[in-house]
Order: sequence, then C-alpha cells, then structure tokens
Amino acid sequence: MIETFSSPVAGFFKEKSILITGATGFIGKVLVEKLLRSCSQTKTIYLLLRPKKGQEPKQRLEELFKTKIFERAEKEQPGCISKLFPIHGDLTLPGLGISASDQSLLINNVSIVFHSAASVNLDEPLKQSIDKNVLGTQRLLELCHKMLHLEALIHVSTAFCHCNRDQIDEVVYDSPVGTKKIIDAIQWMDEDMVSTITPHLLKGRPNTYTYAKTLAETLLLEESKGLPVAIVRPSIVTAAWKEPFPDWVDNFNGPSGLTAAVSKGLMHSMCGKISNTADIIPVDVVSNLMIIVAWYTATNRSGRLLGYNCCSGNTNRISWGDFVRFINYYIQRYPNRDMFFYPNFNFTDSRFLNQLRVFLYHLLPAYALDPTAMITGRKPQ
Repeated sequence: MIETFSSPVAGFFKEKSILITGATGFIGKVLVEKLLRSCSQTKTIYLLLRPKKGQEPKQRLEELFKTKIFERAEKEQPGCISKLFPIHGDLTLPGLGISASDQSLLINNVSIVFHSAASVNLDEPLKQSIDKNVLGTQRLLELCHKMLHLEALIHVSTAFCHCNRDQIDEVVYDSPVGTKKIIDAIQWMDEDMVSTITPHLLKGRPNTYTYAKTLAETLLLEESKGLPVAIVRPSIVTAAWKEPFPDWVDNFNGPSGLTAAVSKGLMHSMCGKISNTADIIPVDVVSNLMIIVAWYTATNRSGRLLGYNCCSGNTNRISWGDFVRFINYYIQRYPNRDMFFYPNFNFTDSRFLNQLRVFLYHLLPAYALDPTAMITGRKPQ
C-alpha cells in the first residue's frame, strides 16, 4: 500500500462517510477514484445508484470496479474498493426511492454529500430537465436536512447556468421568479403548454439544461438554510490532465465527441467566433476542486452559500481558433482508420456560410449514404 501524502484535506476525510450521486458519470468516476486513492482513510463511500439496462445497483457497482480508471487506486491502495457501498435509489422518485433502512443508514452516518448527478442533455424537454436537475436536487436536500452529522453538501452546477449575464461572480444569484412557483406551474402543465412557454422562460439562455441548472442553484439558496452548502461550476469538462492517468475519457460529450466526429470526416463546420475562449477544463481539476471545497466548507462555516467557478478563463487560454488548428493538425498527423471522408474542420462566425457547409458536407453525404446502406442490406444511420 502506498501511503497517502499527509495533508489537511486528506486528514479531514479520515473516518468520514460520504454519499455521492452521479458516481457512474464522467465527473463522478474521477471523484470516487480520487477519494479512494488520495483520501484513503475514509470510512465508507455510499453511491446512489438506480437500476439500469436490467442491472441492479450491486451489479452496476461491480461493473464500475472493472473499468480501467480504478486500476491505479487498487494498485496503490489494495482493497480500497471495499469502501464503496451501493444505495438503491433514483433522484426522480419521491424520497429518492431509498428504502427506510438505507435512509436511516445515511441519516446516521453521512458527513459529506457530493451531488454530481444530472441530465446533461442540453435540449431535453424542460419538464423532464426540471424533474431530473431541479426536483432531484430538492429531494436530496430533504434527505440532507435529516442528516445528523452533515458537514458539507457540494452541488455540481455549470459555469454556463448564468450565461445571460455579462459577468459571472462566485456568488449565487436570486431568481426574479421563485423556483417553487416555476416548479408548481411546470408540474400541472402538459407538455404542449410547457413547450409554448419554454422560450419565454429561457430568456436568452441557449437551452433547457442551463436554465434548469440555474433553477437548481436558486433552489439551494431558498431551501438549504442551516446546511453547509457550496456550489462548484465547471465549464466544458474534458479528458483528464493527470489523474488517474493523462487523457482518460470515457464518453463522447463536448470536445471529445467533436474531435471524434472531425477525425472521421463527419464534422466539417461549426458556427462561432474563433477569437472566443474555448473554456475547457480537465475532469481531474474539477474533482480535485470538489474535494477541496468540501473540506473548506466544513472547516470554514461562514453561513453563506458560496459558488466556485471552475474554468480556464485566461489561464492557459485556448481560443476556438487554436482548438480548430490543434484538431486539424493532429488528426492529419494521426489519421483515423475508420474515417468516412477527408477530415477538414472549419469554424466560422457567418451563419450563412455555416449553413451552406452543413448542407454540402453534412446533409448531402448523409442522405447519399443512407440509400447506399439500405441497398447493401445495412441499417441506415
């Protein structure tokens, strides 16, 4: 066993029990791995897991153990995964769908809660997005209010939830309309009514995801009185910088999906300003900040709800123009063996030029390939 470097943060987690939502997500996996490896004296890490694709929470946890991300933790801290304990639950259910016995277990033992579960579908219908991202947070808050030893509740938001503001400070902003009023209205409306009012509610925000995350922050401000709560707002989360090993990534969200599409010759154009900052942040930077914020929130009880913007900003700044140049250079140097067309990616602030490129290089090839696939007996994509 490799001894963990002694630090106030690692020492704080000694003999602490932790509850994590979203542990099977991108950020959640890295957070769990870091806690097991660097805060190795934690007592128990409870993972809220729902049944999925025919697998019960225990089976999902066993599958999680098998992923490459935990190899380093198991090597440096043998047996550490025995600290993980699955809790059968679902954020979309009343009482989180947790049994009475498990609720009692959490209420009597948990000191730290990391809430990283969320639906990251940017254009999900507003009603569904609110149910998962706002009501799920509300249900978790209800449980946290019952916890006897709670020292920190860390909520993962997004740096873009207040993207309609010129400047985003590390504070939680009041909502012009109370969150409870919006939730109540959305719940009795049918899907058609919600779809009709959605553009009015977004007010300049690009999608329902950022709006729902804004409501979740406001909900915390309104209903977390007496609880030690903090919010972490990452920007565009991408592959690991250093931990558990460089470049680790397990999904095609954000820059990873964009790079994969470009490498296959499927993506040729996007609309935006090449001079703007590509605010990309490695996933291990986010998980490390979450752990430090939990320690700081517990040991510096200010009574205020603080927000921590986890962004690159002008530190090691990369513009979208730089991003495009990097992609085109490395893809041509290390070509994808499964490419459909020659990769050539462009970023433009002209909507007309972007739409023209999309028509010529995205839609036409797609419509040409589908009949070919059908003729050859394959499924059209």
